[in-house]
Amino acid sequence: MLKVVILVFGAAVCYGQNVKLPVQEPIENITELHNGLTEKIGNFSIEVLFHTSKTLQDGQNFIMSPITVWSVLAVIAEGAAGNTRNEINNLLRLSVRNRDSTRTGFKNITQWLQVNTNTVKLAKVNAIFVDKERLPIHDFQETAKEFYQTEMITLDFKESVQSANLLNNYIANFTRGKIPNLVDPSYFQDTQMVLTSALYFKGQWTMPFNSSSTVKMPFYDTNGQKIGDVNMMYNRHTYPFSNIRELQARVIELSYGNENRLSMVIMLPNPGVSLEDMFANFKKVNLDTFFEELRVSKEEYSDDEVDCFIPRFKIKSDLDLTNVLKNRMGIEELFDQSRAQLPFMSRTPMYVSKVIHKAEIEVTEEGTEAAAVTAAEFSNRIGVVQFQANRPFTYLIIEKVTNSIVFGGFYKTPSLY
Repeated sequence: MLKVVILVFGAAVCYGQNVKLPVQEPIENITELHNGLTEKIGNFSIEVLFHTSKTLQDGQNFIMSPITVWSVLAVIAEGAAGNTRNEINNLLRLSVRNRDSTRTGFKNITQWLQVNTNTVKLAKVNAIFVDKERLPIHDFQETAKEFYQTEMITLDFKESVQSANLLNNYIANFTRGKIPNLVDPSYFQDTQMVLTSALYFKGQWTMPFNSSSTVKMPFYDTNGQKIGDVNMMYNRHTYPFSNIRELQARVIELSYGNENRLSMVIMLPNPGVSLEDMFANFKKVNLDTFFEELRVSKEEYSDDEVDCFIPRFKIKSDLDLTNVLKNRMGIEELFDQSRAQLPFMSRTPMYVSKVIHKAEIEVTEEGTEAAAVTAAEFSNRIGVVQFQANRPFTYLIIEKVTNSIVFGGFYKTPSLY
């Protein structure tokens, strides 16, 4: 039985420079896609972030792209049968009965995951690298291409070094060099195909930070003990801000570009509440309620300024999600050589050996020229809400038309970046 290697990766760069764009139609005038599928993908995204965090070393920072993990599993489900398909569908919250609506729904969502303006770039690509001697079933190829925008790229897997170089160059070009070496030649041993899903994001803050306001400040653990220092960026702006009691967290939204399409949402647990405990509270708060809280906050308190302090940071993650999916999220047969059922993908018996996820994020105020007063002068102003991410927090980069979580991660251990 031949094995399939799944590679999921993404790169996010968040720069502060602000470039003027022509006035565009506001997001409120666009038909929203907050349907059943987007909520299912969102719930999966929260779940995979939570379970991935539980498998890492204590205090480890990480970044991942949940929607790319969802999409590559959805493609595999199209080729699966029996309990293998049931396990995947249960995790993705899908059913065979609603397969047509899932296909068209995801196709519609994907259209919004393509942005190319002066201030925001978001692009998604799926590709299956296949051995020229063992092409997938034609119907599977057509379904993957039409509904999941997944291209088939033929390689000679016997020439493992050449195949690795071609695949790595493909990914490096797409991620603008952020992920240059995804695989090595060993990935092609006894392998019939390599499934990849990639997301690239580069955004400039709508309201940029001023580098002259960035100062070194202490960073604490959940219990209030100092564990290091960070270069803390500062800005004062009318950010959407809410104290969501059910989550036991304070939440702030920082937008990108002038189109109001993408934003970073930072969730800061209340003092004494861990990130894991805060995430567990999503059992009581669905994502639509979460986003509605922020929308109402923006409308009702649009004139209220917030003193916002967030660290400048860079995180690279190289994650093996095999055990996360297998041992914590209920997908077992797919990784079992003797039990995996993928008859609609290939006529040759196949199973998945690994799910590898690589991602990188960089958050900085680089390039900003905005005038601002230093953080010390603003920090004690009376009547201004203060959001200070000086203890472990989680961050999500959201595409707001579909409420898709394109990137997410935890920041627990400080560094002077």
